[in-house]
Amino acid sequence: MKFSFKSKADINQSLPIVVLNKDIEEQVLIKLKKAQKESKLKGFRKGKAPMDVVEGIYGPEIRQDVLWDLASKSFAKLAEEKDLKIVSRPNLIPEQIEVGKDAKFKATFEIYPEVKISKMSKISYTNFLCEITEEDLDKTITNLQKRMSQWVPSKDKSKSGDQVRIDFVGKIEGEEFEGGTAEDFTVEIGSKSMIEGFEDGLIGFEAGEKTVLELKFPDDYGKKDLASKPVSFETKINEVLCSKLPELNEEFFKGTGIETDNIEVFKKEVRSNLEEDLKNIINGKVKQSLFDALLQANDFEIPFSMVDSEVSNMKYDTARRMGMDPKDLKEDLFPDETFKEEATKRVKVGILLNKIIEDKGLKPDGDKVKEIIEERAKNYKDPQQVINYFYSDDEQLRNIESISLEEQVVEAIKVEAKSIDENISYEDCVSGTYG
Repeated sequence: MKFSFKSKADINQSLPIVVLNKDIEEQVLIKLKKAQKESKLKGFRKGKAPMDVVEGIYGPEIRQDVLWDLASKSFAKLAEEKDLKIVSRPNLIPEQIEVGKDAKFKATFEIYPEVKISKMSKISYTNFLCEITEEDLDKTITNLQKRMSQWVPSKDKSKSGDQVRIDFVGKIEGEEFEGGTAEDFTVEIGSKSMIEGFEDGLIGFEAGEKTVLELKFPDDYGKKDLASKPVSFETKINEVLCSKLPELNEEFFKGTGIETDNIEVFKKEVRSNLEEDLKNIINGKVKQSLFDALLQANDFEIPFSMVDSEVSNMKYDTARRMGMDPKDLKEDLFPDETFKEEATKRVKVGILLNKIIEDKGLKPDGDKVKEIIEERAKNYKDPQQVINYFYSDDEQLRNIESISLEEQVVEAIKVEAKSIDENISYEDCVSGTYG
């Protein structure tokens, strides 16, 4: 068996493999003898068929199996000798497989990229800073009240934040269209659940009044036959409903999961919860900024097979979150292109983090692992039982160790990289529209 190999800097590799004819014939003979011994051919007793008969029946298939088996083993031996990190199954292309001659194959495959991390001191990331103000706290409490509010009839004119029950008939060029008509339909003004202008057009009316909304479907409207078309909605206001907020009392506090009858204690608990959530969000934003900076400073090629694998993982995760069986996934529902950009980014980040872990000799920190497990367990009724579960399940423990290692890498990068402080409001931070 003879081998040649390209530079390991290239992730796309190909090499010729030569399988000697003597090795082929030796293996073919061994398998033919075994086939002869086990043969049950018509006209012959078990195992007594002549070799030429056995060879005529089983020979071509056996020879084919031997060729591919020896070529695969040759490839595996080379990978071990060269310490190659193979990330895709080799494609063995036969170039010569004539009987009586050495067999020649061309193996094409991908290897794990070799990367050299740029100096951390050359990268900079954004260190987001955010504080919860009294106004943020008051808005949060008001939003909690709104979630637990009751909708009651109002005699006032409709305004933003109200609900209106309406009948409407949609027309395009004077003709009604499918899906454009509804009766006793409830719309919350300001929810942006309808096309632009619809909800604003319902402001300033009392029950029993009528109006015509002259609008236009968006260019990117879901139904292509309606996109960009002018439309009129003949609308009748059946009822105006306003939100009646619950009082800030013990019953309300309990409904939010906080056992107290004191408003100040309630506010303190809400603020504490907000601060904990904010800490996690900020950490996530800072980490993402670090990863983006790391990617920008380290450009390299990655194997397609690794991206394809990550795309599949993302599709399955999406399906599960939607309550779908991953077996029912269809390409038209979740096209690969939808996930490819993010999958590529994730693969690159993973490769870079693994390289940093390797370069710095990082190992999972037992104290950090314990801290993560206890943090996850604290919200359960019996935290110790959850802690015991994590430590008794090897797979779960490995997952936590991976999370711990990632956090260790992030901290290691922060020590060397340059941080740029940037203040953002609480609202921007939690909305996900900033950073």
